[in-house]
Amino acid sequence: MRRAGRIAGGSASALALAWAAGCAFVYRRAFGHRYIDPRMTTPDDYNAPHETLNVRTADGVRLAAWYLPGTLPAAIVVSGGYRGRAGDVLGVSTALQRAGFHVVAYGWRGTPGSDSAAHTLGVYEREDLRAVIDALAARLGDVPIGLLGYSMGGAVSISVAAEDPRIHAVCTDSAFADPRRLIGERVQMALRVPAAMLLTPVIALFARRTGTRLTDFMPVLVVGAIAPRPLLIIHGDDDSTVPLHHALMLYEAAKQPKELWRLPGVGHVGAYFADRRAYVERITTFFLEALVRGRARRAAG
Repeated sequence: MRRAGRIAGGSASALALAWAAGCAFVYRRAFGHRYIDPRMTTPDDYNAPHETLNVRTADGVRLAAWYLPGTLPAAIVVSGGYRGRAGDVLGVSTALQRAGFHVVAYGWRGTPGSDSAAHTLGVYEREDLRAVIDALAARLGDVPIGLLGYSMGGAVSISVAAEDPRIHAVCTDSAFADPRRLIGERVQMALRVPAAMLLTPVIALFARRTGTRLTDFMPVLVVGAIAPRPLLIIHGDDDSTVPLHHALMLYEAAKQPKELWRLPGVGHVGAYFADRRAYVERITTFFLEALVRGRARRAAG
């Protein structure tokens, strides 16, 4: 009996250790510090006219940001994915600049060129985007602004646009609808265990360390507030990082005018690389209509 008790106690201890290790693994993957290569492209690599934009968030974090001047009376802020650096979005940013838009490309808090700060999967990163919009508006004055966001940047763009009337159009690529659900799906995929076993303590630890709740950031609950401003949702059918159903959830919750561009055989944020010319043409047309032609028609009316 004593031997059986020791075996049972040892099994319980092993399970507890495995559970703790699983929680730690999930937390580190989602929110922990990770090395980010400081080497990146700059606007000089694209021969793009630019200047440094001075951006500091409401909570005091300085961000790396470049302003790429255009010729049209419209501007676009481009937000990268999770832990994205300012240089990661320069390909599409310079293409939009060549189309005539004023463009801002920037890096999130805690990435090279920006001040050190915790990564929060979009919760505090909303402050980053708000600060960039404020800096751009101070630089250009009253011009219609569009948001283009990739993955987490798309989710943040939805949340910020929902409450900021300066935003006249939003385009997302591979955005998630609910960060808590996304983490749970990744847990089940990677560890093959019920998500609730690890998710609840991870979310509690996140709240304790950051002073905020992940459930305060729910793009699917606010996407409807973007209307009547236009929304374009881009997503690949083969996205294993943010599954397609997140785009479908966002599209279902959004109100008109809205579009869903679904790309077969395309993975996470892969649409631009699958066909750059078609991609740039689609988003350029979307922003031209929303920020320039549509505004001109409304003014004439």
